[in-house]
Amino acid sequence: MNISQLKFIPAAALLFAYAAHGLVSGAGEATISMNNNWGSGYCADVTVANNGGSTITDWTLELDLNGANINNLWNGSNSGSTVTPQSHNASIASGSSVTFGYCANGSGTPSIASLSVTGGGTASSSSSSSVSSSSSSSSSVSSSVSSSSSSVSSSVSSSVSSSSSSSVSSSSSSQSSSSTGQCDEQCQWYQDEPRALCANQDTGWGWENGQSCIGRTTCEGQGGSGGVISSCGNSSSSSSSSSSSSSSSSSSSSSSSSSSSSSSSSSSSSSSIAGCDGYATRYWDCCKAHCSWSGNVPDGAEPLGACGVNDQPIGDINAGSACDGGNAHMCQGLSPWAVSNTLSYGYAATSSGDVCGRCFEIQFTGSSHNGGNDPGSAALSGKRMIVQATNIGSDVAGGQFDILVPGGGVGQFNACSSQWGVSNDELGAQYGGFLAACKDELGYNASLSQYKSCLSQRCDNVFGSRGLTDLQQGCQWYVDWFEAADNPSLKYREVACPSAITSRSGVDRGFLNDVSNSCN
Repeated sequence: MNISQLKFIPAAALLFAYAAHGLVSGAGEATISMNNNWGSGYCADVTVANNGGSTITDWTLELDLNGANINNLWNGSNSGSTVTPQSHNASIASGSSVTFGYCANGSGTPSIASLSVTGGGTASSSSSSSVSSSSSSSSSVSSSVSSSSSSVSSSVSSSVSSSSSSSVSSSSSSQSSSSTGQCDEQCQWYQDEPRALCANQDTGWGWENGQSCIGRTTCEGQGGSGGVISSCGNSSSSSSSSSSSSSSSSSSSSSSSSSSSSSSSSSSSSSSIAGCDGYATRYWDCCKAHCSWSGNVPDGAEPLGACGVNDQPIGDINAGSACDGGNAHMCQGLSPWAVSNTLSYGYAATSSGDVCGRCFEIQFTGSSHNGGNDPGSAALSGKRMIVQATNIGSDVAGGQFDILVPGGGVGQFNACSSQWGVSNDELGAQYGGFLAACKDELGYNASLSQYKSCLSQRCDNVFGSRGLTDLQQGCQWYVDWFEAADNPSLKYREVACPSAITSRSGVDRGFLNDVSNSCN
Protein backbone atom coordinates (compact mmCIF):
# COMPACT_ATOMS: atom_id res chain seq x y z
CA MET A 1 0.00 0.00 0.00
CA ASN A 2 1.05 3.60 -0.22
CA ILE A 3 3.17 5.71 2.08
CA SER A 4 2.13 5.94 5.72
CA GLN A 5 2.95 7.53 9.10
CA LEU A 6 2.00 9.44 12.33
CA LYS A 7 2.25 12.73 14.11
CA PHE A 8 5.32 12.50 16.15
CA ILE A 9 4.38 11.49 19.62
CA PRO A 10 5.54 7.89 20.02
CA ALA A 11 2.96 5.55 21.45
CA ALA A 12 4.78 5.41 24.74
CA ALA A 13 3.45 8.93 25.07
CA LEU A 14 1.10 7.58 27.68
CA LEU A 15 4.08 6.83 29.91
CA PHE A 16 4.92 10.37 30.90
CA ALA A 17 8.57 11.13 31.44
CA TYR A 18 7.69 13.60 34.19
CA ALA A 19 4.63 14.69 36.07
CA ALA A 20 2.19 17.36 35.00
CA HIS A 21 2.76 20.98 36.01
CA GLY A 22 -0.36 23.06 36.68
CA LEU A 23 -1.28 26.72 37.06
CA VAL A 24 -4.63 28.34 37.89
CA SER A 25 -5.82 31.70 36.57
CA GLY A 26 -9.38 32.62 37.50
CA ALA A 27 -11.67 30.07 35.87
CA GLY A 28 -8.81 28.66 33.80
CA GLU A 29 -6.36 25.94 34.71
CA ALA A 30 -3.42 24.93 32.53
CA THR A 31 -1.36 21.75 32.85
CA ILE A 32 1.66 20.61 30.88
CA SER A 33 2.83 17.02 30.51
CA MET A 34 6.02 15.94 28.75
CA ASN A 35 5.25 12.71 26.93
CA ASN A 36 8.41 11.98 24.96
CA ASN A 37 12.01 12.90 25.79
CA TRP A 38 14.98 11.75 23.72
CA GLY A 39 17.67 13.78 25.52
CA SER A 40 18.25 16.56 23.01
CA GLY A 41 14.56 17.36 22.69
CA TYR A 42 11.07 16.48 23.80
CA CYS A 43 7.36 16.69 22.98
CA ALA A 44 4.69 17.87 25.41
CA ASP A 45 0.93 18.32 25.65
CA VAL A 46 -0.67 21.38 27.29
CA THR A 47 -4.31 21.36 28.43
CA VAL A 48 -6.31 24.48 29.27
CA ALA A 49 -9.45 23.68 31.29
CA ASN A 50 -12.43 25.86 32.21
CA ASN A 51 -13.40 25.34 35.85
CA GLY A 52 -15.79 28.31 35.87
CA GLY A 53 -19.51 28.60 35.33
CA SER A 54 -19.50 30.27 31.91
CA THR A 55 -17.59 30.00 28.64
CA ILE A 56 -13.98 31.13 28.34
CA THR A 57 -13.90 33.07 25.07
CA ASP A 58 -10.13 33.46 24.65
CA TRP A 59 -6.87 32.53 26.33
CA THR A 60 -3.13 33.16 26.13
CA LEU A 61 -0.44 31.02 27.71
CA GLU A 62 3.23 31.71 28.36
CA LEU A 63 5.60 28.73 28.55
CA ASP A 64 8.83 28.66 30.52
CA LEU A 65 10.90 26.58 28.09
CA ASN A 66 13.98 26.57 30.32
CA GLY A 67 16.38 27.15 27.45
CA ALA A 68 14.63 24.97 24.86
CA ASN A 69 13.24 26.21 21.53
CA ILE A 70 9.90 25.18 20.00
CA ASN A 71 10.36 23.60 16.56
CA ASN A 72 6.80 22.40 15.96
CA LEU A 73 3.43 23.27 17.49
CA TRP A 74 -0.08 22.07 16.68
CA ASN A 75 -3.58 23.22 17.68
CA GLY A 76 -2.20 26.67 18.51
CA SER A 77 0.02 29.51 17.32
CA ASN A 78 3.18 30.71 19.00
CA SER A 79 5.42 33.73 19.06
CA GLY A 80 8.47 32.56 20.92
CA SER A 81 7.17 31.00 24.12
CA THR A 82 3.76 32.71 23.99
CA VAL A 83 0.95 30.47 22.71
CA THR A 84 -2.47 31.62 21.52
CA PRO A 85 -5.36 29.42 20.33
CA GLN A 86 -6.57 28.76 16.83
CA SER A 87 -10.13 29.70 15.88
CA HIS A 88 -11.54 26.25 16.69
CA ASN A 89 -10.17 26.02 20.25
CA ALA A 90 -10.23 29.62 21.50
CA SER A 91 -13.61 29.06 23.17
CA ILE A 92 -13.82 26.63 26.11
CA ALA A 93 -17.23 25.69 27.50
CA SER A 94 -17.73 25.39 31.25
CA GLY A 95 -16.34 22.07 32.45
CA SER A 96 -14.48 21.44 29.19
CA SER A 97 -10.88 21.75 28.08
CA VAL A 98 -8.75 22.17 24.97
CA THR A 99 -5.30 20.80 24.23
CA PHE A 100 -2.34 21.86 22.13
CA GLY A 101 1.00 20.15 21.73
CA TYR A 102 4.51 21.04 20.73
CA CYS A 103 7.99 19.65 20.30
CA ALA A 104 11.18 21.49 21.25
CA ASN A 105 14.94 21.23 20.88
CA GLY A 106 16.76 21.30 24.21
CA SER A 107 16.94 19.38 27.46
CA GLY A 108 15.34 21.89 29.84
CA THR A 109 12.23 20.88 31.77
CA PRO A 110 9.27 23.08 30.73
CA SER A 111 6.61 24.62 32.94
CA ILE A 112 3.79 27.14 32.59
CA ALA A 113 4.89 30.70 33.35
CA SER A 114 1.49 32.41 33.06
CA LEU A 115 -2.07 31.95 31.85
CA SER A 116 -4.55 34.66 30.87
CA VAL A 117 -8.21 33.86 30.19
CA THR A 118 -11.14 35.99 29.05
CA GLY A 119 -14.55 35.04 30.44
CA GLY A 120 -15.32 31.90 32.38
CA GLY A 121 -16.74 33.71 35.39
CA THR A 122 -15.21 32.90 38.75
CA ALA A 123 -14.20 29.40 39.70
CA SER A 124 -15.70 27.99 42.89
CA SER A 125 -13.84 29.08 46.01
CA SER A 126 -13.34 25.45 46.94
CA SER A 127 -11.39 24.76 43.78
CA SER A 128 -7.62 24.85 43.68
CA SER A 129 -4.75 23.73 41.55
CA SER A 130 -3.40 20.86 43.56
CA VAL A 131 -0.11 19.15 42.85
CA SER A 132 0.84 16.50 45.33
CA SER A 133 2.92 13.36 45.72
CA SER A 134 0.30 11.61 47.82
CA SER A 135 -3.41 11.67 48.50
CA SER A 136 -2.94 12.75 52.10
CA SER A 137 -1.11 16.02 51.49
CA SER A 138 -1.18 18.63 48.77
CA SER A 139 0.15 22.02 47.80
CA SER A 140 -2.45 24.28 46.26
CA VAL A 141 -2.43 27.60 44.46
CA SER A 142 -5.85 29.21 44.54
CA SER A 143 -6.93 32.27 42.66
CA SER A 144 -9.88 34.57 43.37
CA VAL A 145 -11.06 37.29 40.99
CA SER A 146 -13.85 39.82 40.79
CA SER A 147 -16.87 38.44 38.96
CA SER A 148 -17.22 41.71 37.06
CA SER A 149 -13.87 41.30 35.33
CA SER A 150 -13.94 39.74 31.88
CA SER A 151 -10.22 39.01 31.76
CA VAL A 152 -7.85 37.69 34.41
CA SER A 153 -4.25 36.64 34.31
CA SER A 154 -1.86 34.90 36.64
CA SER A 155 1.89 34.54 36.60
CA VAL A 156 2.10 32.47 39.77
CA SER A 157 4.66 29.76 39.29
CA SER A 158 3.76 26.26 40.36
CA SER A 159 5.85 23.47 41.76
CA VAL A 160 5.25 19.79 41.40
CA SER A 161 6.63 16.58 42.79
CA SER A 162 8.09 13.99 40.47
CA SER A 163 5.16 11.63 40.90
CA SER A 164 2.19 13.97 40.82
CA SER A 165 -0.36 15.19 38.34
CA SER A 166 -2.49 18.32 38.37
CA SER A 167 -6.07 17.95 39.46
CA VAL A 168 -8.87 20.29 40.41
CA SER A 169 -10.14 19.68 43.91
CA SER A 170 -13.79 20.28 44.66
CA SER A 171 -14.12 18.49 47.96
CA SER A 172 -16.19 21.21 49.60
CA SER A 173 -19.58 19.80 50.42
CA SER A 174 -21.14 23.18 49.78
CA GLN A 175 -20.05 23.39 46.16
CA SER A 176 -22.99 21.55 44.66
CA SER A 177 -25.47 23.15 47.04
CA SER A 178 -24.23 26.65 46.17
CA SER A 179 -25.05 26.09 42.54
CA THR A 180 -27.24 28.60 40.78
CA GLY A 181 -29.65 25.77 40.08
CA GLN A 182 -29.07 25.92 36.35
CA CYS A 183 -27.82 22.77 34.66
CA ASP A 184 -26.09 22.76 31.29
CA GLU A 185 -26.41 19.62 29.22
CA GLN A 186 -23.37 18.47 27.27
CA CYS A 187 -22.41 15.45 25.21
CA GLN A 188 -19.90 12.97 26.59
CA TRP A 189 -18.30 11.85 23.32
CA TYR A 190 -16.58 8.54 24.09
CA GLN A 191 -13.58 9.19 26.37
CA ASP A 192 -13.24 12.79 25.17
CA GLU A 193 -13.91 15.93 27.20
CA PRO A 194 -17.62 16.88 27.19
CA ARG A 195 -18.77 18.78 24.10
CA ALA A 196 -21.59 21.26 23.62
CA LEU A 197 -25.03 20.03 22.52
CA CYS A 198 -26.44 21.81 19.48
CA ALA A 199 -29.48 23.99 20.13
CA ASN A 200 -30.54 24.29 16.49
CA GLN A 201 -30.13 20.74 15.19
CA ASP A 202 -30.86 17.30 16.56
CA THR A 203 -28.48 15.17 14.49
CA GLY A 204 -24.95 15.42 13.20
CA TRP A 205 -22.27 17.96 14.07
CA GLY A 206 -22.75 21.71 13.96
CA TRP A 207 -21.10 25.03 14.78
CA GLU A 208 -22.84 27.35 17.26
CA ASN A 209 -21.60 30.19 19.49
CA GLY A 210 -18.09 29.92 18.14
CA GLN A 211 -17.60 26.23 18.91
CA SER A 212 -18.46 22.83 17.50
CA CYS A 213 -21.51 21.03 18.86
CA ILE A 214 -23.20 17.64 18.57
CA GLY A 215 -26.89 16.95 17.98
CA ARG A 216 -28.71 15.21 20.82
CA THR A 217 -29.77 12.17 18.78
CA THR A 218 -26.24 11.69 17.45
CA CYS A 219 -24.82 11.98 20.97
CA GLU A 220 -27.26 9.45 22.40
CA GLY A 221 -26.72 7.06 19.49
CA GLN A 222 -22.95 6.62 19.92
CA GLY A 223 -21.51 3.31 20.98
CA GLY A 224 -19.89 2.61 24.31
CA SER A 225 -20.44 4.60 27.49
CA GLY A 226 -21.02 8.14 26.19
CA GLY A 227 -24.22 10.15 26.04
CA VAL A 228 -25.91 13.32 27.27
CA ILE A 229 -24.70 14.51 30.68
CA SER A 230 -25.59 17.45 32.93
CA SER A 231 -23.24 20.01 34.47
CA CYS A 232 -24.88 22.16 37.15
CA GLY A 233 -23.94 25.58 38.46
CA ASN A 234 -20.25 26.30 39.03
CA SER A 235 -19.44 22.64 39.46
CA SER A 236 -17.84 21.05 36.45
CA SER A 237 -18.68 17.52 37.55
CA SER A 238 -21.46 15.42 36.15
CA SER A 239 -24.78 15.30 37.96
CA SER A 240 -26.08 12.32 36.03
CA SER A 241 -24.70 9.29 34.34
CA SER A 242 -24.56 8.92 30.57
CA SER A 243 -27.94 8.29 29.02
CA SER A 244 -26.50 5.46 26.96
CA SER A 245 -24.29 3.94 29.64
CA SER A 246 -25.19 1.03 31.83
CA SER A 247 -23.00 2.51 34.57
CA SER A 248 -24.24 5.15 37.00
CA SER A 249 -20.90 5.62 38.74
CA SER A 250 -20.74 9.30 37.77
CA SER A 251 -24.17 10.09 39.23
CA SER A 252 -24.19 12.71 42.02
CA SER A 253 -20.41 12.86 42.05
CA SER A 254 -18.76 16.27 42.41
CA SER A 255 -15.17 15.27 43.17
CA SER A 256 -13.71 15.32 39.69
CA SER A 257 -14.03 17.58 36.67
CA SER A 258 -13.94 14.52 34.46
CA SER A 259 -16.30 12.30 36.45
CA SER A 260 -18.71 12.23 33.52
CA SER A 261 -16.27 10.40 31.29
CA SER A 262 -17.05 7.07 32.96
CA SER A 263 -14.82 4.09 33.49
CA SER A 264 -12.88 2.78 30.56
CA SER A 265 -14.18 -0.64 31.42
CA SER A 266 -17.82 0.34 30.94
CA SER A 267 -19.89 -2.08 28.97
CA SER A 268 -20.41 -1.36 25.30
CA SER A 269 -23.82 -2.92 25.26
CA SER A 270 -25.59 -0.39 23.06
CA SER A 271 -27.06 -1.42 19.75
CA SER A 272 -24.93 -1.88 16.67
CA ILE A 273 -24.11 1.20 14.63
CA ALA A 274 -26.17 1.68 11.49
CA GLY A 275 -23.33 2.37 9.12
CA CYS A 276 -21.73 1.36 5.86
CA ASP A 277 -20.27 -2.07 5.15
CA GLY A 278 -16.51 -2.46 5.10
CA TYR A 279 -13.55 -4.49 6.31
CA ALA A 280 -10.19 -4.01 7.99
CA THR A 281 -6.74 -5.00 6.80
CA ARG A 282 -3.38 -4.17 8.39
CA TYR A 283 0.01 -2.80 7.43
CA TRP A 284 3.12 -1.00 8.63
CA ASP A 285 5.57 0.05 5.91
CA CYS A 286 7.70 2.71 7.70
CA CYS A 287 7.18 5.25 4.87
CA LYS A 288 6.26 8.91 5.22
CA ALA A 289 2.48 9.28 5.08
CA HIS A 290 0.37 10.89 2.40
CA CYS A 291 -1.03 13.20 5.11
CA SER A 292 2.47 14.29 6.15
CA TRP A 293 2.66 16.51 3.06
CA SER A 294 1.14 19.95 3.64
CA GLY A 295 -0.56 19.93 0.24
CA ASN A 296 -2.64 16.89 1.21
CA VAL A 297 -4.30 18.30 4.34
CA PRO A 298 -7.01 21.00 4.42
CA ASP A 299 -5.97 24.64 4.67
CA GLY A 300 -5.67 25.56 8.32
CA ALA A 301 -4.90 22.02 9.47
CA GLU A 302 -1.45 20.83 10.46
CA PRO A 303 0.03 17.95 8.46
CA LEU A 304 1.30 14.89 10.27
CA GLY A 305 4.91 15.02 11.31
CA ALA A 306 7.52 12.55 10.16
CA CYS A 307 10.42 10.94 11.99
CA GLY A 308 13.98 9.98 11.15
CA VAL A 309 15.48 6.53 11.26
CA ASN A 310 15.77 6.73 15.07
CA ASP A 311 12.15 7.87 15.49
CA GLN A 312 13.08 11.48 16.22
CA PRO A 313 10.83 14.17 14.72
CA ILE A 314 11.98 15.76 11.47
CA GLY A 315 11.37 19.49 11.25
CA ASP A 316 11.55 19.66 7.45
CA ILE A 317 7.99 19.15 6.21
CA ASN A 318 9.34 18.59 2.69
CA ALA A 319 11.72 15.78 3.66
CA GLY A 320 11.47 12.89 1.22
CA SER A 321 9.92 9.57 2.15
CA ALA A 322 12.22 6.72 3.11
CA CYS A 323 10.33 4.67 0.53
CA ASP A 324 11.55 7.06 -2.16
CA GLY A 325 15.15 7.32 -1.01
CA GLY A 326 14.57 10.09 1.55
CA ASN A 327 15.03 10.04 5.31
CA ALA A 328 11.43 10.53 6.52
CA HIS A 329 9.62 7.59 8.14
CA MET A 330 6.29 7.24 9.86
CA CYS A 331 6.67 7.88 13.58
CA GLN A 332 6.20 4.88 15.81
CA GLY A 333 3.56 6.54 18.00
CA LEU A 334 0.88 5.70 15.42
CA SER A 335 0.50 2.27 16.98
CA PRO A 336 -3.08 1.51 18.05
CA TRP A 337 -4.04 1.42 21.72
CA ALA A 338 -6.93 0.14 23.83
CA VAL A 339 -9.21 2.64 25.56
CA SER A 340 -11.23 -0.14 27.18
CA ASN A 341 -11.96 -3.82 26.66
CA THR A 342 -14.39 -2.90 23.88
CA LEU A 343 -12.96 0.33 22.40
CA SER A 344 -9.60 1.15 20.81
CA TYR A 345 -8.13 4.12 18.96
CA GLY A 346 -5.77 4.02 16.02
CA TYR A 347 -4.86 5.27 12.56
CA ALA A 348 -5.46 3.86 9.11
CA ALA A 349 -5.06 4.27 5.38
CA THR A 350 -8.24 4.66 3.36
CA SER A 351 -9.12 5.07 -0.29
CA SER A 352 -8.14 8.29 -2.06
CA GLY A 353 -9.86 11.65 -1.67
CA ASP A 354 -10.08 14.40 0.93
CA VAL A 355 -9.54 12.01 3.81
CA CYS A 356 -6.62 13.36 5.86
CA GLY A 357 -7.69 13.90 9.45
CA ARG A 358 -11.16 12.37 9.12
CA CYS A 359 -12.20 9.88 11.81
CA PHE A 360 -14.36 6.80 11.47
CA GLU A 361 -16.12 4.70 14.07
CA ILE A 362 -16.01 1.05 13.11
CA GLN A 363 -17.72 -1.92 14.72
CA PHE A 364 -16.67 -5.47 13.95
CA THR A 365 -19.40 -7.88 12.90
CA GLY A 366 -17.78 -11.19 13.89
CA SER A 367 -17.09 -12.46 10.38
CA SER A 368 -14.06 -12.22 8.13
CA HIS A 369 -13.95 -10.50 4.75
CA ASN A 370 -11.97 -13.54 3.62
CA GLY A 371 -14.93 -15.82 4.25
CA GLY A 372 -14.68 -19.04 6.20
CA ASN A 373 -14.58 -19.37 9.98
CA ASP A 374 -11.85 -17.08 11.28
CA PRO A 375 -11.68 -17.51 15.09
CA GLY A 376 -10.09 -14.09 15.59
CA SER A 377 -12.84 -12.26 13.73
CA ALA A 378 -15.45 -14.15 15.74
CA ALA A 379 -13.74 -13.18 19.02
CA LEU A 380 -13.62 -9.53 17.88
CA SER A 381 -17.38 -9.34 17.34
CA GLY A 382 -19.02 -6.22 18.78
CA LYS A 383 -15.80 -4.39 19.59
CA ARG A 384 -15.33 -0.88 18.23
CA MET A 385 -12.51 1.33 17.07
CA ILE A 386 -12.21 4.96 16.10
CA VAL A 387 -9.49 5.42 13.52
CA GLN A 388 -8.15 8.57 11.91
CA ALA A 389 -7.19 8.57 8.24
CA THR A 390 -3.47 9.34 7.95
CA ASN A 391 -2.72 7.80 4.57
CA ILE A 392 -4.18 6.61 1.28
CA GLY A 393 -3.29 3.60 -0.82
CA SER A 394 -3.72 2.72 -4.45
CA ASP A 395 -4.49 -0.81 -3.28
CA VAL A 396 -7.07 0.29 -0.68
CA ALA A 397 -10.69 -0.09 -1.76
CA GLY A 398 -13.76 1.87 -0.72
CA GLY A 399 -14.92 0.76 2.72
CA GLN A 400 -11.49 -0.71 3.48
CA PHE A 401 -9.53 0.47 6.50
CA ASP A 402 -5.87 -0.53 6.35
CA ILE A 403 -5.08 -0.16 10.05
CA LEU A 404 -1.55 0.72 11.10
CA VAL A 405 -0.39 -2.34 13.06
CA PRO A 406 3.31 -3.04 13.69
CA GLY A 407 4.06 -6.40 12.11
CA GLY A 408 0.97 -6.16 9.92
CA GLY A 409 2.91 -6.47 6.66
CA VAL A 410 4.69 -3.85 4.58
CA GLY A 411 2.43 -4.09 1.54
CA GLN A 412 3.58 -2.30 -1.62
CA PHE A 413 6.48 -0.46 0.03
CA ASN A 414 9.13 -1.44 2.57
CA ALA A 415 11.30 0.99 4.49
CA CYS A 416 11.18 -1.17 7.64
CA SER A 417 14.01 -3.57 6.82
CA SER A 418 16.51 -0.72 6.64
CA GLN A 419 15.04 1.29 9.53
CA TRP A 420 14.88 -1.59 11.98
CA GLY A 421 17.80 -3.61 10.65
CA VAL A 422 15.74 -6.75 10.02
CA SER A 423 15.55 -9.18 7.15
CA ASN A 424 12.52 -9.42 4.91
CA ASP A 425 11.84 -12.89 6.30
CA GLU A 426 11.60 -11.51 9.84
CA LEU A 427 8.88 -9.12 8.69
CA GLY A 428 6.62 -12.02 7.77
CA ALA A 429 4.51 -12.05 4.63
CA GLN A 430 4.57 -8.92 2.46
CA TYR A 431 0.78 -8.80 2.71
CA GLY A 432 -0.45 -9.96 6.11
CA GLY A 433 2.83 -9.77 8.02
CA PHE A 434 3.31 -11.83 11.15
CA LEU A 435 -0.15 -13.46 11.18
CA ALA A 436 0.10 -14.61 7.57
CA ALA A 437 3.51 -16.11 8.34
CA CYS A 438 2.11 -17.87 11.41
CA LYS A 439 -0.72 -19.34 9.35
CA ASP A 440 1.76 -20.57 6.77
CA GLU A 441 3.71 -22.16 9.61
CA LEU A 442 0.83 -23.63 11.62
CA GLY A 443 -1.70 -24.22 8.88
CA TYR A 444 -5.14 -22.68 8.54
CA ASN A 445 -6.91 -24.94 11.03
CA ALA A 446 -4.84 -24.15 14.11
CA SER A 447 -6.52 -22.78 17.24
CA LEU A 448 -6.71 -19.08 18.06
CA SER A 449 -4.41 -19.59 21.05
CA GLN A 450 -1.78 -21.15 18.77
CA TYR A 451 -1.94 -18.20 16.37
CA LYS A 452 -1.69 -15.76 19.28
CA SER A 453 1.32 -17.55 20.75
CA CYS A 454 3.10 -17.47 17.39
CA LEU A 455 2.29 -13.78 16.96
CA SER A 456 3.53 -12.85 20.44
CA GLN A 457 6.81 -14.61 19.82
CA ARG A 458 7.32 -12.69 16.59
CA CYS A 459 6.45 -9.40 18.33
CA ASP A 460 9.14 -10.12 20.92
CA ASN A 461 11.73 -11.36 18.43
CA VAL A 462 11.48 -8.39 16.06
CA PHE A 463 10.52 -5.50 18.35
CA GLY A 464 11.22 -6.53 21.94
CA SER A 465 14.75 -7.72 21.23
CA ARG A 466 15.60 -4.35 19.65
CA GLY A 467 14.06 -2.17 22.35
CA LEU A 468 11.32 -0.91 20.00
CA THR A 469 8.83 -0.58 22.84
CA ASP A 470 6.12 1.38 21.02
CA LEU A 471 6.09 -1.10 18.17
CA GLN A 472 6.09 -4.10 20.48
CA GLN A 473 3.10 -2.71 22.39
CA GLY A 474 1.21 -2.06 19.16
CA CYS A 475 2.05 -5.55 17.93
CA GLN A 476 0.87 -7.09 21.20
CA TRP A 477 -2.33 -5.02 21.00
CA TYR A 478 -3.09 -6.89 17.78
CA VAL A 479 -2.69 -10.16 19.68
CA ASP A 480 -4.65 -9.26 22.80
CA TRP A 481 -7.32 -6.68 21.97
CA PHE A 482 -7.73 -7.28 18.24
CA GLU A 483 -7.83 -11.06 18.82
CA ALA A 484 -5.44 -11.76 15.90
CA ALA A 485 -8.42 -11.23 13.59
CA ASP A 486 -7.69 -11.72 9.89
CA ASN A 487 -9.36 -9.04 7.72
CA PRO A 488 -12.51 -8.74 9.86
CA SER A 489 -15.73 -7.36 8.38
CA LEU A 490 -17.22 -4.25 9.94
CA LYS A 491 -19.79 -1.47 9.89
CA TYR A 492 -18.51 2.10 9.84
CA ARG A 493 -19.54 5.74 9.87
CA GLU A 494 -17.63 9.01 9.96
CA VAL A 495 -17.56 10.76 13.35
CA ALA A 496 -15.89 13.72 15.01
CA CYS A 497 -12.37 12.87 16.16
CA PRO A 498 -11.76 12.37 19.89
CA SER A 499 -9.08 14.71 21.23
CA ALA A 500 -6.97 11.74 22.30
CA ILE A 501 -6.52 10.92 18.61
CA THR A 502 -5.95 14.44 17.30
CA SER A 503 -3.56 15.40 20.11
CA ARG A 504 -1.37 12.44 19.25
CA SER A 505 -1.49 12.88 15.48
CA GLY A 506 -1.57 16.67 15.45
CA VAL A 507 -4.09 16.65 12.60
CA ASP A 508 -7.38 18.32 13.56
CA ARG A 509 -9.89 19.33 10.91
CA GLY A 510 -12.77 19.75 13.37
CA PHE A 511 -13.02 23.46 12.63
CA LEU A 512 -14.23 22.59 9.12
CA ASN A 513 -17.38 20.95 10.50
CA ASP A 514 -17.45 18.65 7.49
CA VAL A 515 -18.31 15.24 8.93
CA SER A 516 -19.97 13.29 6.13
CA ASN A 517 -22.76 10.72 6.30
CA SER A 518 -21.80 9.09 3.01
CA CYS A 519 -19.91 5.83 2.54
CA ASN A 520 -16.37 6.18 1.21
